[in-house]
Amino acid sequence: MDIFIFILLLISAFSGIVLWQVLPEGTGFQGGREVLDHQFFLGMPRHSWREVHHFSGLAFIILAIVHLILHWSFIKRIPKIFKS
Repeated sequence: MDIFIFILLLISAFSGIVLWQVLPEGTGFQGGREVLDHQFFLGMPRHSWREVHHFSGLAFIILAIVHLILHWSFIKRIPKIFKS
């Protein structure tokens, strides 16, 4: 499960960087110019990158919560481990 969480983190981070740096939000309405000019990166338009980012982020959060639940007994023992 840890490797899946890490892969989802990488996907979410990469798609976030793509949305932020490569395919940033437009500057608003430009009088109808470039209405059909879609921005693409690696063959995917911006809205697809947004979907990848949202899905991978949500899956990451869900798996991270499951991971914490599965390791909760260890997490509760951490203060005792550091005391001794």
